[in-house]
Amino acid sequence: MRFSKGAALVVASLALTTGTLAGPAWSAPAGSNDNSQASVDGVDGVPARGDGGDCAFGRLCLYTQPNFKGTRFDLYVCNDYRLVQWNGAGSAWNAQTVGTVASFKNREFTVLASIPGREVNGTIHGFSSYNFSPVWYAYNC
Repeated sequence: MRFSKGAALVVASLALTTGTLAGPAWSAPAGSNDNSQASVDGVDGVPARGDGGDCAFGRLCLYTQPNFKGTRFDLYVCNDYRLVQWNGAGSAWNAQTVGTVASFKNREFTVLASIPGREVNGTIHGFSSYNFSPVWYAYNC
């Protein structure tokens, strides 16, 4: 697996069970946390609630800050969404249907990481902190 911009990519998978997050967290390298100008082509951002619970069923939600904070972008129409100025740590929550895998891709459309959708038991998956620096596209289906 090749990563651009010299960024180390460490994936931390989380599961939501009875309202609590479980799993390891990842901290972004110093100086790489600037997603203040981040956007997603064709999607309006809204202020995030900060717990991942604001991601509606059937959507992949991207957050400009770790721990589901900052601005939230809801992706629900099947597409490769172009991420603009995502230069550091953010977070993601996949509240899509069972078997719907979301993925993050570099500029060559190579998959860097994936998040499974809901499980049959209702478990939701996400990344509480993810380095979006090498990511150019988010694919939600």
